[in-house]
Amino acid sequence: MKTSQIFAIAAVIISATFFGILTVFDLPHSVTDWIISDIILGVILYLSYLAIVMVYGPSRKTRHQN
Repeated sequence: MKTSQIFAIAAVIISATFFGILTVFDLPHSVTDWIISDIILGVILYLSYLAIVMVYGPSRKTRHQN
């Protein structure tokens, strides 16, 4: 699988889990609560993107032969 596919699948799973947890603990009622929850979700997705790229990203090792 390509890195973009792995990230897309991870983003869907993380988003669904995050909003599932929000429904268990009662959805945010105000705009401020929604903004805070969106910021938290954005940080989680960004960190997962960094982790996926570090694990599945292209190797930068090259062999120079002189």
